[in-house]
Amino acid sequence: MVYRTFGWVQNPSDFRKLKKTVQVFDPSSDHYKKMKDHLIKEEIYFPEDKEKFQNALDNCVSEFSYRDLVGDSFDKNHKRAKKRSDSVANSLLQISILPQSAKTKSKRYTDNWTADGFLRWAVSLNFVSYNRVKDTFKITTLGKKFSESKDDSEEENNILKKVMLRYPPATRILSLLDNSKSGMTKFAIGNQLGFIGEKGFTSYDEDLMIDWLKSADSKELAKIRVDVEGTSDKYARMICGWLSKLNLVKKKTTTYLNSKNESITGFQEYSITAEGAHAIRQANGSSKNKMLPKFVMWEFLATEKSEGDSRSREYIRTRRAYTLKALKNNHTLDTVLSFLKLHNIREEKQTLISDLQKLISFGIRISINKESVILRDDIVDFTIPNETFSLVESNIAFEKIKNQFRKHSKIPEKYLVLFDIAFDPKRNRDFEIITAGLFKDIYGLKAVHLGGGNKPDGAIYNKKFGIILDTKAYGGGYGKNIGQIDEMVRYIEDNSKRDIERNPNKWWEVFDADIPSDQYYYLWVSGKFKKTFKEQLYQTHLRTNVNGGGLEVYQLLLGADAVQKKNLDVNEIPKYMKNEVIEFVPTEENDPECV
Repeated sequence: MVYRTFGWVQNPSDFRKLKKTVQVFDPSSDHYKKMKDHLIKEEIYFPEDKEKFQNALDNCVSEFSYRDLVGDSFDKNHKRAKKRSDSVANSLLQISILPQSAKTKSKRYTDNWTADGFLRWAVSLNFVSYNRVKDTFKITTLGKKFSESKDDSEEENNILKKVMLRYPPATRILSLLDNSKSGMTKFAIGNQLGFIGEKGFTSYDEDLMIDWLKSADSKELAKIRVDVEGTSDKYARMICGWLSKLNLVKKKTTTYLNSKNESITGFQEYSITAEGAHAIRQANGSSKNKMLPKFVMWEFLATEKSEGDSRSREYIRTRRAYTLKALKNNHTLDTVLSFLKLHNIREEKQTLISDLQKLISFGIRISINKESVILRDDIVDFTIPNETFSLVESNIAFEKIKNQFRKHSKIPEKYLVLFDIAFDPKRNRDFEIITAGLFKDIYGLKAVHLGGGNKPDGAIYNKKFGIILDTKAYGGGYGKNIGQIDEMVRYIEDNSKRDIERNPNKWWEVFDADIPSDQYYYLWVSGKFKKTFKEQLYQTHLRTNVNGGGLEVYQLLLGADAVQKKNLDVNEIPKYMKNEVIEFVPTEENDPECV
């Protein structure tokens, strides 16, 4: 059985195209008629697809498979397209959603990735229902009303507002904005949105991003403003965009003074409108208004599937789904845990508390007071697959480590994601920015994310010392790499010589001017270091006469915990720079439970 993800949408934002998506399932709609009369004939490329879709629409079929709706990325030779522009139309949604370039170019269809996004959006708002057994989709009663409503009418507007107020992530954002005394950037919202602490829900530190923007050159500015964001930050931006179109949220462009005291365009800030404040309070229920039930599906409750792991994501979804069902009649942590055991889910209390907190940031209102837990929302009933799922061994090990931190430390959940992304080469930027955020937020050091050409990943410092930071996300651990020794040596020499002819970007200017010249260090951070990495440290020191070290994520977080408990003075960190793998807190070898 194929298990898909719904509930989280990153790119679609056009309500007109959303309606076209829904009308694909409505034989009485004008768009369905256009597909039947000419779009299939004109745009579908392969004859077999053309014939199949024409027969279906001629017979008023209104339930379609995922493949029929989203299609594939094939070129004219029926081979995988090497680039999007080579792909041909082979699905109903591809020919329904016109690309932005449709008016200037002859291409009258979109790609399968965009088609998937709009289908996911329609399902997430309950306009289209999903049959996970057959992997098919059809219109809902609410979707039929939306399909039949006139464009830009009051009826259409009311339908869209209602579905947003039943969609948990949208209500979470409205509640955050309603409780905020000032506008919030996507980073401030993303930091409190979704299943925090998981790979699919990263959020970048707001102050870190603003400082990066202020220190960036003109070429980097636009990219940082638009392209650099965590996944939760992107969800926040997209949902705020929907809400602003419905006049529930308003947005404002900010300005900052950069390092040259020049005014630059900053990140957008979002705030709730009077209509939005009224709407969320009504949706949450009052003496005069019955609360709107939240629409939830099992497929909403996790997003990322680890490579080679087809079961852990589904297990997490099932655990959270049964937790929500348990909360209807169980009001203590122990009784919820007992309910989970009845469904063969045996978890520690720390995992349950973490799930409850993540369900809150997902958009479900839950009150937790010591051992008491109360569900404050009505939730539309949903189904759970009748199948047994389990975590893979690596995820079980990480969960045990995380639970030790949850039990014995006050490290925010958002930083526990480092255990996952530190071993994922595709998440290098996440690793860079979240690591810098941890040094700033928990260690209390100043941190600047640099990145880009001829710059280290970051700079960590106070008035007494500075650290040149380089992060490495590797699946099997990080060992010796000659090229990266050369890079670090160059950064160390850049900082020492500070010659703008040698490196005109002057990245070293982020350091405090009072740092003594002999108090600069280098640091590599990774999930785990191989034995060969010791040679990298030795060679770097030998070539520069500067001290540094390597820091594994486990020790990075143990050090953060020690700083919080005042067992580690950050001013003592230079003493650990001995060109070795650093151990802030001694632990027994291979003992992840020594926290």
